[in-house]
Amino acid sequence: MDYLIPSDYLKLIQSDNLNQITGNNPNLVSICELTAVEEAKSYLIQKFDVDFEFQPITVWDSANTYNAGNRVYLDAPLFSTTSTYTLNQSVVYNSGFYIANQNITTPGAFNPTQWTFIGPQYSIYYAIYPNPQFIYNGQYMVGDIVFWNDKIYTCQIATASLSQQTELQFRAYQNIPPLNVAPDNLNNGFIFWGNGTSYNVPANTLINNSQYWLQYDNRSQQMVTVVIDICLYHLHSRISPRNIPDLRVKRYDDAKDWLMKCSKGDITPNLKLLEPNQGLRIRYGGNIKNINSY
Repeated sequence: MDYLIPSDYLKLIQSDNLNQITGNNPNLVSICELTAVEEAKSYLIQKFDVDFEFQPITVWDSANTYNAGNRVYLDAPLFSTTSTYTLNQSVVYNSGFYIANQNITTPGAFNPTQWTFIGPQYSIYYAIYPNPQFIYNGQYMVGDIVFWNDKIYTCQIATASLSQQTELQFRAYQNIPPLNVAPDNLNNGFIFWGNGTSYNVPANTLINNSQYWLQYDNRSQQMVTVVIDICLYHLHSRISPRNIPDLRVKRYDDAKDWLMKCSKGDITPNLKLLEPNQGLRIRYGGNIKNINSY
């Protein structure tokens, strides 16, 4: 249940060096990673959807059901010449992820005709959204279909646009209220969007089913690097707090500086914003322009 997967660390540190500072203890890495994620969240939680960005990434299991947007990665036990395999069982062979296309009772040597190659080990997939996600300030017509919080909704009442004179009463763009009611709004959601239909990826859906899965890492790659840098710093500080390598100190300071700039609005990270707009401590937007006609 982690934000990072084992192969992520290879970007910044060799496996041998990582094992040396962790004592080959994967639980220690997970603990420090949780600390790093919490530290990153503390800078971003007022404006960005940190729950979406830092959602767990798990090993794909065909027996599980998944919600749209969930992340998984490919991993499985290594292929064994003495094991028996059933249809759709997965293995790793030569760093590749394979799914059995038949029952295999006496495997012996690896036979490619008995297996379907899916992709490299640790490849990341995410569950596709069945429809465009609902946007508070989107423009919707009756009959438009959106996805929101694990349900599919159909618009019952079209979006009512605000006049320019009405917008001016709010003085700044960020003060304009959302144009739409959220589909799951307890008071008016049903009126505007109906009951909705639950959606998920059914159990026993193979990862190569393009209707439900897309091979793509939808995490912010900058955020992945930042979390790794913070995690490695804390791992080193555990060993010798007064003798942390200069590289790790520098990268940790750079990571905090980047997060601080995100929180102040000095830079715009590739992160999903909270809906509706929140976090007014972060600078964005401006005054509404008056349209003059004479």
